[in-house]
Amino acid sequence: MIDESNLKNAQRGDGNSASGQNAGSLQDVSQSLNMEFKERRVKQAAADSGGKYGYINIAETPINPDLYGMIDADVLKTAQLIPFFRLGSKLRVAEVNPENPETIKIKKFLADKGYSLQENLCSVDNFEVAIKPFLKFKESHVKKTNVLENQDIEEYQKELENLSKLASQMQVSSTKEGLLTLMVGAIRTKASDIHMQPEDDSVKMRFRIDGILQTVTELDHKIYDQLVKQIKYDSNMKLNITDVPQDGRFMFETQGREVDVRVSVLPTDNGETVVMRLLDSGKEFLSLQQLGFNQDHLNILDKVCELSQGMILVTGPTGSGKTTTLYSMLTRYNKPEKKIITLEDPVEYHLDNIVQSQIHADKGYTFASGLESILRQDPDVVMIGEIREYDTANTALQASLTGHVVLSTIHTNSALESVSRLMNIGLEPYLIAPSMDTLIAQRLTRTFCKNCVKMAPVSREDRELLEKYTKEVSAVTGKTYPIPSELPTAQGCKVCNHTGYLGRVVIAEVIRLDNDLKQMILDKESTYKLQEAAYKKGMISMFMDGIIKVTQGITSLAEVLRVSSK
Repeated sequence: MIDESNLKNAQRGDGNSASGQNAGSLQDVSQSLNMEFKERRVKQAAADSGGKYGYINIAETPINPDLYGMIDADVLKTAQLIPFFRLGSKLRVAEVNPENPETIKIKKFLADKGYSLQENLCSVDNFEVAIKPFLKFKESHVKKTNVLENQDIEEYQKELENLSKLASQMQVSSTKEGLLTLMVGAIRTKASDIHMQPEDDSVKMRFRIDGILQTVTELDHKIYDQLVKQIKYDSNMKLNITDVPQDGRFMFETQGREVDVRVSVLPTDNGETVVMRLLDSGKEFLSLQQLGFNQDHLNILDKVCELSQGMILVTGPTGSGKTTTLYSMLTRYNKPEKKIITLEDPVEYHLDNIVQSQIHADKGYTFASGLESILRQDPDVVMIGEIREYDTANTALQASLTGHVVLSTIHTNSALESVSRLMNIGLEPYLIAPSMDTLIAQRLTRTFCKNCVKMAPVSREDRELLEKYTKEVSAVTGKTYPIPSELPTAQGCKVCNHTGYLGRVVIAEVIRLDNDLKQMILDKESTYKLQEAAYKKGMISMFMDGIIKVTQGITSLAEVLRVSSK
């Protein structure tokens, strides 16, 4: 066993050394002899531990700069512990006194993170030398963990004139800097997601920009492996587990606002694939008009946002802007005299004066149980992130019948298919019909980049298609939609990453259920018959809304055909 008194004496400099007792010209010699004496004592203490501890001359040991920001340098100084070598989940540390309470805390913290520690004893003098670059790194290199200031972004942007330079930039950066570089690239291009997919020879990195995955660069596997470890560490995932999926999150700050990064790691044959979703808390929510709803839809939604009770469902696939539409509607409902509570998974954006609660299914706090709880908070308006099963749907519809406005989302292809979806979940028509007020289905199409857009004559093929489609829209709306001789075309430039598109606009179908439609629901009429009746009442489909926007030069026919079906 280690001789604790021997170790403590060595660290204090006690023993037979004459250090501190002599002065004058012998001072340097005395100090040198004292350091050598203490080193021998530390070596002996390590030897007496029976293999539990090793010995390290940490002052002369090269340390990878990636470890400088692993733990706050001031915390390391207090604990008198230094991480000096990392290989996967194995971490070697140097420590002055393993029984120091602060040292024990750090070791527990690292163990909880999934690290397997190899402990080594070092002298106080060598520790004081080795901790200096950690302190210098904190003082001069890292202003704040995961913070990107304006100046930082400008410096990165000078080096990242185009995203293809990401790989070379990360090659010469520390892993922490590499991750921040990646975040800058995503923010700069307004990406919503970052996808990193390992393949045989390299790792493909793609950003989802305006709903489309675009290849940014390719990374070497060695760089990627270190980057994944940094991401997992920041996201509180277990570093030593690579064969099962893991989920986590981390925050970073830029330009005075926080960005929440939700991380998903999935094992594959070529290694772990990573997807990160960026949720910008500083995002300014657009009005329904700015989102792209046409004037007829806005007239309907203006009335809907004055409801005192009833259910509003927004439907569409993942990434179709459902949550953004709900948030925009909530801002309309958000008045001093109303109490609004949301139940989300996760809370994507924070809204002033609104109570937002996040479910935790692993703790039994689900949409169904959470909804029952928040109804006891006497809300006027309730937003539920998603309706997935019977209990949530049933409670939501009951709430809408008892004086609450309830907003939620559901996954269907069209607005009126929501009715059959609710029936499939197990709800009865007599409950759906009186509680349901408004159904919205939507998709997002990309809009032309204003920096490089050019007008061009409409091709013969596109003109024939547009003439056909506009006649069908006119038959429903009673309005005419002339086709211009020229329409915008996507050219491509640095601003839009050479895609020709920048930003997105909603194409939607919006229908309020009147008494006729509610009676058809009670009679269990098919979705097809409900849609036919809705068209006669003037409802236009998402595809029709898209065609109108093509004739207005907002988006392209190719985009409308990509995201919606006729």
